[in-house]
Amino acid sequence: SAAAASGSSRGSTASARPSSAGPVAAAAALSVVLALAGGFLFDPAPAGVAAGSGTGTGAGTGAAVGRPAGTSAAIWASTGDLALGEPLLANVTCAAHGVEGACGAPRTHGRCARFVLDDAVPEADAQVLRKMIEWIMEEAWGGGSGPPSVVDLHQGSISYKEQFIELAALMEFKQISFTEEQKATYQRVRQALRGIVSRQFGIPENDLLHDFSFFSHINGSKEANTIHDEYWHQHTDTEQYGTFEYTSLLYLSTLREDFDGGEFVFESSGTQEGERAVAVEPRFNRLVAFTSDAENPHRVEKVSRGIRIALTAAFTCSAEKADAMGPAFPPKRPEAEEVEAGAVA
Repeated sequence: SAAAASGSSRGSTASARPSSAGPVAAAAALSVVLALAGGFLFDPAPAGVAAGSGTGTGAGTGAAVGRPAGTSAAIWASTGDLALGEPLLANVTCAAHGVEGACGAPRTHGRCARFVLDDAVPEADAQVLRKMIEWIMEEAWGGGSGPPSVVDLHQGSISYKEQFIELAALMEFKQISFTEEQKATYQRVRQALRGIVSRQFGIPENDLLHDFSFFSHINGSKEANTIHDEYWHQHTDTEQYGTFEYTSLLYLSTLREDFDGGEFVFESSGTQEGERAVAVEPRFNRLVAFTSDAENPHRVEKVSRGIRIALTAAFTCSAEKADAMGPAFPPKRPEAEEVEAGAVA
């Protein structure tokens, strides 16, 4: 999910050539977009089931039964030796938030919640996405100057040093391109996540629309140089973005294998007696999803080693907001737009 500053990954981008690309206002989004899945999730139930409780029984999980080395929060879902056999579910007390239409129905009936699902998409699809991000980050000379970097396939932007640059221009400069397999896999995975969130929260899939989607790549060997590199602050997605109704995170790397630190922590919302912070340990192909308002404040622990990769896919029921996202893999912008983007920087 996002980290703790205001802004969005969908700001202006500069030309891909490092020698000519000036800093852009969208650089503030580096911290914003970092984290940053049948049946109904819950029947209408009394509010106040403690966060961290759940019905999952998969091996290696243990609902809130320990503390990982990198966080003070109790473990809710650990990496363990085996994947979860079924989703871990937890109901939470809904924050007061007026949402009309299909996205508001679970909130109206007290079904605000969070859940964790392993093996969320076909493993081959998750591998394609992981390798795609590793490849494009290498082509972008390692991405941002600080730990977090972002790849937004809809805005068509990628982190480079202290700014975003245009992804299509970078690829033209490097004489590379996305494969048809990569494009199809990305679209297929987004649709799969949409279906999972739709089923778990009881929202008709046709009403649940795509909001922001982006990849985060956190490099534990880099130091935070600016406040925009500080991805670890607590935040709430609805306040951060103003659009999210449901947030999902698909992890493409695994704690202790690929990196250390980087646990996803649900903090106490202060609405339930005895509520405590609980942590989800990232695991390859693990999905975390939740209602996006103040009932699910969260943060990411600092990554101390290695690379943590995740796909954030958010959802809305507003057709206007969904239409504003634009299609994935946009072509290179005309030169006039590049000049304009540089002037705004």
